[in-house]
Order: sequence, then C-alpha cells, then structure tokens
Amino acid sequence: MILKMGKLIMRAKSNLLLCLMMLASACGPADTAPEISPIHLDDIHFIVANEADAVGFFEQKFGAREMAHPGERFDLARFLSVKWQDPTITITRIGPYKDLPPERNARWLEAKLIRPDNAKINPYYGVKWLAFATPSLDDARRKLIAAGAGISETSVNLPMEPEAKAFSIYGPDGAELVIVERKDREYANADFAIDHIQFLTSDVAVTKKFFENVFDGTTTGQTKAGTTMKVADAVITLSEPEAFGYDREKVSPASRSGAIQLGVDHLGFLYEDIQAAVDQAALNGYEPVFKPTRYIYKNKPTVYTFTAFASPDKFNIEMVQVDGRHGPHSYYDQRTETDR
Repeated sequence: MILKMGKLIMRAKSNLLLCLMMLASACGPADTAPEISPIHLDDIHFIVANEADAVGFFEQKFGAREMAHPGERFDLARFLSVKWQDPTITITRIGPYKDLPPERNARWLEAKLIRPDNAKINPYYGVKWLAFATPSLDDARRKLIAAGAGISETSVNLPMEPEAKAFSIYGPDGAELVIVERKDREYANADFAIDHIQFLTSDVAVTKKFFENVFDGTTTGQTKAGTTMKVADAVITLSEPEAFGYDREKVSPASRSGAIQLGVDHLGFLYEDIQAAVDQAALNGYEPVFKPTRYIYKNKPTVYTFTAFASPDKFNIEMVQVDGRHGPHSYYDQRTETDR
C-alpha cells in the first residue's frame, strides 16, 4: 500500500511538472530587454567637393556599385558598395540644397572648406584613413595605377600591425585611403573589401571608453601604439599623434567652427532601437548631440530616424534606425545612367 501511494505521488509530481512546462510554452518566452548594440556599420560618410567625381572614383578604382535607397530616394546621399553587404561609402556633396529649409542649409553657407590633402602636414583628430583589404597588394597596385589612382605612400606602417603589407592612395579631395593585403579574407566577386577605420585621437583610453559605453565596442588588441576595437562588424583602430610621429600641439580638432571638413565626415551604425541605445548611453554618462529624430525631406518624413554622439575629439558618430531594414543595404540601384 505504501509503495502504491509513493508511485501515485511521483506520477502526480510528474504530471504537475509537465503541466507547468506546457503552460510556460503556451505563454511564450519571457520579455527580453531591448537590443542596445549596433547591428552593422551602415555607412562611412564622405563630404566631397564634386559628387560625380567622387562616385566615379570609387566605381572606377574599386569596382563599387550604387545601392538603392530604402523608401523614397533623396538627393543628399549616394550609397556605394565595394563588396556586397559591406558598409556603404556614402557620398554627399557640399550644399546648399534647394530641397532643404534655410536652417538645414545654414551649415553650408559661407563655411570655410578644409581639404584633407595636407592632413599629413596639418593633421586633425577624427578618421585618419579608411583602409581596404585586397587579396594581392601587387595586383591591387597595378589595377589602381591603371585606373588613374595617385599613390600617396608606397609603404604604410599600420600602428597596430607593423608587419602588415600596405600602401596608400589619394582618394576624393585627397583623402587618405590605405590598401592592406589580406590573403585569408572572403571577397566573393569583389577585388576589395572594407578592412578598418583608423582614428587619430588625443587620448586612446578615453576614446576607447566612449566606444565601449556608447556603441558597445569591445577591445580586440592593445599595444603601446594604440587599441583595436570591434564595433558591430567594424574594425576600428585608435592611435595617438605620437604613433604617426606628429607633434600633438599641431593637431587640429575634428570639428572647427565655421568650417566644413572634406573627407570622412561621420560614421553611422545601424540599430534596431536607437532610443534604447541612447537611454543606455545616458546611464553610462553620455548624451547625444541631438535627440533621436525622424529625418524630414521635402517636408515629408523618411524611413530614417537618427541621432549622433560626439567622440571625445568632437567627431560625430551616428546611430541610425531604418524602417523595414535590419541589416546591410542589399539591393543595387537599377536605374540606368541616363536616369541618374
């Protein structure tokens, strides 16, 4: 009798446990915290003097193709992809623009243009170079020279990878573009891929903390020459002026009043929920330059909501949310040349 009662109790416990498991399954998973990490480095944004020349440069030298706009197209940006689903190189010409209200055109009016041509002589904080990977440095050099690229340095020392083989060319408006040999990368049908973004910063430790606390970056390497970080799918390297032989007293700030810096103007990271990311950054002691804002163009809301944070050296990095898109640009622009 006692044995029989014990079996009945065990069976009842088993049935109760099964019921609880079924109930939990029916209720679905527990609520999860909103995602605060970026999905993807969405764009590396260039301000250029001549849009057609800059677009042509990346198309002819790097085999870039233009990507379609999500939602209604607007004329302030051209999205170029060197390798499918890589970050886009976004091209914006200097304004003003007829479709923008006066307050939005204010930044372009009477501003002094600063070109990156002489950045090695008069360096400034922010993005020092954009680096591209290629499977063969010799082949890349031949192709780029044949396409009319101007060699800036025949051999470039990467502060965080002094053993790497690299050279540099002059990009649009003289921006520094570095080519790095990466034999083990996957290129699909492309000759190049985005490799890394080199920052010149006044304080590596402070900038590292900024990327950790605002953009959920993680450190992947650290030496006396600087720090390498992974932010979403992007590799970012941080180095101080001494790593390049610069006198820090002669390095200019990234943002200067009354001036527009040609070259890489800002980076943009794609998010599922930028408000959650902004709230987390605030808890970590960082406030955005402006609150998350729906982008308005021609008096109509677009698919973009964005905000920006200024790095410790006053270089803007954006958080972007795009209705209906949760990953890299995936569709090429199908317009014909005569439509452009």
